[in-house]
Amino acid sequence: MSEAHVWQGQPEPIDHFDGQCEADVVVVGAGLSGVIAAQSAAEAGASVIVIEKFDKPVAHGIDVGAVNSVLQDRAGIHIDPLEAARLVYQWGQQQTNYHLIRLFVDKSGEVMTHYVEMAEEAGYTVRLNTEATARADWDNLDDRYRMFRTAHVFDVREGQDVPKTKWNAEYLLRIAYEDSLKNGAQYMFDTQALQLLKEDGRVVGVAVKDAQGIEKIVAKNGVIMATGGITDNEEMKECFCPMSQYVDLNAYFPRGANMGEGQTMCAWAGAAWSRCYPAPIIHPVNFTPLGPGIDSSWLTVDRDGNRFMNETAYEPLVTNARLNAPGNVAWAVWDSNYMDHYKHMEPIKFSALPENTPELVEKCVESGEYKKAETLEGLAEQIDVPADNLKATVERYNQLVRDGNDVDFGVPERFLSPCEQGPYYATKIRAELLALPYGMRVDNNSQICTHDDYPISGLYAVGGMQGDFFANSYPVTLPGADHGRGVTFGRLVGSALAKGQNIDGTPAV
Repeated sequence: MSEAHVWQGQPEPIDHFDGQCEADVVVVGAGLSGVIAAQSAAEAGASVIVIEKFDKPVAHGIDVGAVNSVLQDRAGIHIDPLEAARLVYQWGQQQTNYHLIRLFVDKSGEVMTHYVEMAEEAGYTVRLNTEATARADWDNLDDRYRMFRTAHVFDVREGQDVPKTKWNAEYLLRIAYEDSLKNGAQYMFDTQALQLLKEDGRVVGVAVKDAQGIEKIVAKNGVIMATGGITDNEEMKECFCPMSQYVDLNAYFPRGANMGEGQTMCAWAGAAWSRCYPAPIIHPVNFTPLGPGIDSSWLTVDRDGNRFMNETAYEPLVTNARLNAPGNVAWAVWDSNYMDHYKHMEPIKFSALPENTPELVEKCVESGEYKKAETLEGLAEQIDVPADNLKATVERYNQLVRDGNDVDFGVPERFLSPCEQGPYYATKIRAELLALPYGMRVDNNSQICTHDDYPISGLYAVGGMQGDFFANSYPVTLPGADHGRGVTFGRLVGSALAKGQNIDGTPAV
């Protein structure tokens, strides 16, 4: 191929096979959205084959977002669907497909209720999260920062004979996987999808490579692509999302999972990439209870000691600014009254802090993660910024705090904390790439489209491969939204395709 990128080429079609099998629905990828799609199709009575390049299903992460589930109803929480959809659409600057967002908002509660009930029947628990970005008291803030209690966390019960994991989404994966097997779904592990197979413009199956050679997997109703985003493909990241290359850590696992093979296969089959700019899921990193930039909104300066951002701990704001800072460096700065400041900023989270929080902070000083000095001059020396600039920045910031009005960057008064009393502390704001969902242009049924915006018969996308849902910055307005839309559309597409239909009830032709 002479094209600049492999996905722009056109390989020789595979026309010789060592074996063949068929199913009503074929799913490529056994992550969370793919397993949910398989489970839903099998539950609806379809025969299902799942193709997975690894040796088992894989999921990571914690929160699964949903709007107005049975769990929220039990807690007396009702979220206005119109407002929720509007805010997510607004974060994408109207580049995304509003109908996809609205469908998620309208259907995710029903879908989540199904899996909550399934989990509870299987002995698991499900709770609403209030940790990290899943804040419980940000629902009355301005649109820029508003956040609803949508994060659902699946967990094991005490004494339950289930392998423990810190990635709670894996419990939901396990529940759906086991149910899919009970309903007859077949999984082809250690199997690499190579090409989509088309006849008369319709995708009719997938060519795969396994231990037996090259096999033809025929899909009678359709193929659901669920191979994830482009998190591990450096060429695609450079092309579509250069900002993601400036993070400190790519935390996605297993490494080599999100290589963009599914996107390449779709492009070869005539599919169009999403027109939206990707919305990388990048979080600030700090693992102590007072994690600057994630749990707290401390004054932040660049390498020159100047304030340059709105520090409100709404994650895209923090990481977008950090990744565009001079030298890709930012320091959070706070003073010795940090406990009082934190209580003012985050009263609910403050109540959950361990009693030895000050000891934990000092341990971070001992380890070098935090810098500490009795004076601002001393702190400036430790973080290698001009002392005069840092002092002037702190003086200006403190005046804004006293005024209760951040006229420079617009941080709400609640999140303004004076930096007046030594000793002073600082830590780098580090950015961690959790995932980079980005994929193909889809229609309102999540059916993959051509460059002329016509759906490709027999081809669908769910999870990180589904384009047109997020754009520019990943919103935490609805915590857990990425997992949540993967689960929601996995179920909607899987259930519909099992009946030979699209989500809207029209024939899947």
